[in-house]
Amino acid sequence: MRRITVFLLVGLLTLLVTLPLTAKILAHADYARSEPAADAMLATPPTQVKVWFTQELFRREGENWLRVTGPDGTRVDLDDTAVDDNDRTLLVVNLTDAQADGAYRVEWRALSADDGHPKEGEFGFVVGAESAPVATAPAEATVTPPSAAAAPASSPSGGLPCLGAAPLAMLALGTVLVRKRRGN
Repeated sequence: MRRITVFLLVGLLTLLVTLPLTAKILAHADYARSEPAADAMLATPPTQVKVWFTQELFRREGENWLRVTGPDGTRVDLDDTAVDDNDRTLLVVNLTDAQADGAYRVEWRALSADDGHPKEGEFGFVVGAESAPVATAPAEATVTPPSAAAAPASSPSGGLPCLGAAPLAMLALGTVLVRKRRGN
C-alpha cells in the first residue's frame, strides 16, 4: 500500500509541475494592440502599421507578416514586414505614400517563439471621416502547420504539449493498480 501512495503522490506532484508548463506551451502569440488601433478613425493615412503580440515571435523568413489592403482591395504595404530587433513582440510594415480615404484591412500572421505555432487574424481602420469602420474587433484564427517538418527546429512543440496528459495517465495507472491489488 505504501508503494501505491508514493506512486500517487509522485503523480500529483508531476501534475502540479507540468500543468503550468503545458499552459505556456499551448499558448499562442495573440494580438495585443496595434498602431493604428483596430477600428481607428484617422484623419491622415499612416506611414506604417505596427502590431504587438502577447508573446515573442520566432524569426523565420516568411512566417510572420502583415498585409494591408486599401479601400479598393489592393495591397498598400511595401511587403517589408519585420520583427523589431528591440521588441520581439512587435511586427512592423511600411506603407506606400499614395493612399486614398476609406476602409483599410490589416491581415496578420505571427509565429510564436514559445510554442512554434502560427496564428492569423485581421483588423481594420479607416482613413478620412466619411467611411465606416471595417470590423468591430480584431479577429483571430489558429493555423495548423502542414507538417511537423514545418515546425521550427528550436520549437518545443514536437511532443512537449503531451506532458499535460502524462499526469492523467499516471493517475489512471495508479487507479488500475489499486483496484487490481484490492481484487487479489
